[in-house]
Amino acid sequence: MKLAEDERILVLGGSRGLGAAIVTEFSQKNFNVTSFSRKSKIKADFANPEKWNDILIQVKEYHPTRIIFCAGGGPYGPYGEYQWKDHSWALKVTFEFPAFLLHYLIQNPLSELQQISIIGSSIAESKPDPGAAAYCAAKHALRGLVTSLQKENLPFDLRLLSPGYMKTDLLPIDSAPRNEGRARDPFDIARLMIHSISDPALRLQNQSFD
Repeated sequence: MKLAEDERILVLGGSRGLGAAIVTEFSQKNFNVTSFSRKSKIKADFANPEKWNDILIQVKEYHPTRIIFCAGGGPYGPYGEYQWKDHSWALKVTFEFPAFLLHYLIQNPLSELQQISIIGSSIAESKPDPGAAAYCAAKHALRGLVTSLQKENLPFDLRLLSPGYMKTDLLPIDSAPRNEGRARDPFDIARLMIHSISDPALRLQNQSFD
């Protein structure tokens, strides 16, 4: 499933961090790429279930050949110090909306859609992440959902792409990964991911990018 010149690539959550890097890298390669997010030209509020059907309409109107879901985040610090609405936001954006999207596109396949890639987290989806409990729970759930769906008969190629620590605003400036040099440039990760999703040999496979 190599990238073709007439691809229509949709990045959900591409206004900052890794999502923005992916959009930039595709744009520089002259691919037709667009982003839906809270800050993009086409607005998408992944935290508001009342807006989810509107997002689906926008997705269908774009006629994507590939979708990359990058949105996610949540509060950082002791779990009990935040209000439930903060944790609920993290769960809705990071897990519930992509789960809703996958359910819809399995029931209502788009003829042109070849692939969906979900951005996971090699840290949060597989081990405890103190200070980011809601985000960690959502990424655990995403991995369980994607790896289970990959055992079903899907109308598209489904992949989980899991980066490690990155130098984005989700990672505090004074955090250990930054200070110890373990946080990578999101543009480096974006280039690796683009190479990965265009490799047909990796169909229905998952990759970590630590």
